[in-house]
Amino acid sequence: MSLKRRTWERVAADPRVAAELSTRCSISLGMAKVLANRGIVDERSARLFLAPDIANMHDPFALPDMQAAAGRLLDAVRRGEKIRVYGDYDVDGISSVSLVVSVLRAFGADVDYYIPNRLIEGYGLSIEAIEKAAEDGVELLITADCGIGAFDEAEAAQSCGVDLIITDHHEAGASVPRCAAVVNPKRPGSDYPFKELAGVGVAFKLCQAFWRFAGRPDGAADPHGYLDLVALGTIADVVPLLDENRIIAKLGLAMMGRSSNLGIQSLLDVAGLTGRDIKAGNVSFTLGPRVNAAGRLGDASLGAKLFLTDSRQEASELAAMLDEENRKRQEIELEILRQVWEPVSKMNTQSTRAIVLGSDAWHSGVIGIVASKIAEMTYRPTVLVAFEGDVGRGSARSIPGFNLFSALTECSDLLLKYGGHAQAAGLSIREEDLEAFRERMNRIGHERLSEEDLIPRLRFDEELMEAEISDTLARELVALEPHGLGNPSPVFVTRNMLVLEQRSVGADGRHLKLKLGRGDAVVSAIGFRMTQRYSDIARNSAEVDVAYSLDVNEWNGRTYAEMNLKDIRRSNVG
Repeated sequence: MSLKRRTWERVAADPRVAAELSTRCSISLGMAKVLANRGIVDERSARLFLAPDIANMHDPFALPDMQAAAGRLLDAVRRGEKIRVYGDYDVDGISSVSLVVSVLRAFGADVDYYIPNRLIEGYGLSIEAIEKAAEDGVELLITADCGIGAFDEAEAAQSCGVDLIITDHHEAGASVPRCAAVVNPKRPGSDYPFKELAGVGVAFKLCQAFWRFAGRPDGAADPHGYLDLVALGTIADVVPLLDENRIIAKLGLAMMGRSSNLGIQSLLDVAGLTGRDIKAGNVSFTLGPRVNAAGRLGDASLGAKLFLTDSRQEASELAAMLDEENRKRQEIELEILRQVWEPVSKMNTQSTRAIVLGSDAWHSGVIGIVASKIAEMTYRPTVLVAFEGDVGRGSARSIPGFNLFSALTECSDLLLKYGGHAQAAGLSIREEDLEAFRERMNRIGHERLSEEDLIPRLRFDEELMEAEISDTLARELVALEPHGLGNPSPVFVTRNMLVLEQRSVGADGRHLKLKLGRGDAVVSAIGFRMTQRYSDIARNSAEVDVAYSLDVNEWNGRTYAEMNLKDIRRSNVG
């Protein structure tokens, strides 16, 4: 399977809107165009975006069932009832559990937590977990980042005399489980103004509401003191970094580098990030994978223990364990990627609209990462299934324009269980149904994806002349951070740049370092992992067109603008 060359596609904002934003907000026209390209077209929205403030978060009681949830929780704390928080095994779920338990412990609650083993118990609330809670004397069970599809489990809880509060952010069906409260911005009839909270974001709103009911006490009981933890789960879960998520991410990242949480401190330590300003990319590619690693390979509770410990020594030991688990995860992931790529590379580009593969040799905790890489490499929706016996657990990742949750719903008769979002989902399936599932997913792909949908697109914000690339612009663009889904790093294009210098850098020489421009307009450029693919273009072209983000780099006490390359082409070719 070979990909077509990426199309460069300009995001066309109304120039009049950008000009007015520039004037009213006293920002450069380039900055105003980037904001307009993200749908920020009025002065108030721009100011809120550029200066996120906790005061601008939405009322937690606007969420469905929040009044009932916060009231029941406060009653449980005041009566000394035993409370258990049940969470998912990814970073979002682990941070959700850690947040709720931390806040409740600060109130003196009798609270513990449970995170299922991915490999043994699988995703979501189970009847066995309900029965175990009842045996342990739990009177109130709170889910975090799961439960929206737990209909049978909710009935079991009622039968066992356990009150259930569900907090979740996954897609909901036409109805929700019957229990004490279902707090989910996506549930039917929800009027909550922002639907894209992560699971930890919904848990944070519950803590906000509970804290208000309890009289807003200061100190460790104030949930706003845990925004570093909330930001960790929010960014790692790849939700749009807009609206409330932007506030959480911006303020939480600012707290992270000076966090009072011993677990976060130790995690930064093993990742080599202590003393540095923490960016969203550090969470996505460095911190998040370490927290995820334990859950992927077995015991996700290690992550919760890390964030809940009050022992510096234990925090250091747990962070070291997670670091080692992450190293093992990387080795397993690479081997599965090699195995998957072998059949994928032989697939017919025209006939294949969706990739569905399964094996009993794959690790179910790692296939989601591999599915994501295959979807990126092939630009096709990808489902990988790890079988154990006759039943397999699958992870699915998609591309723009293909709603996975909708497609899986259309295949629901072939699936034992499924859930998730438009771009990422999980499922379980019998081995005997895999071929029928593959055929149906491929048919749905042909129905919903055109030839153009299968061409990777690099969307850029603005075309800059060489003289417009400046340190001033790079520093101004920092105000747009943190970047992520919904707020990507701005991409610019500059054409006909002279290649003045080229070399390979990094321990393995994978990164391409260039100097581009002419006269006084010379700029450094770095292309991460681009040496093999792009070095010939740069070496054999007098002039190149480049697509890039503009970063502020610091070296030897000097601050300067540097291009972070996204793509390179020979000038005047296609």
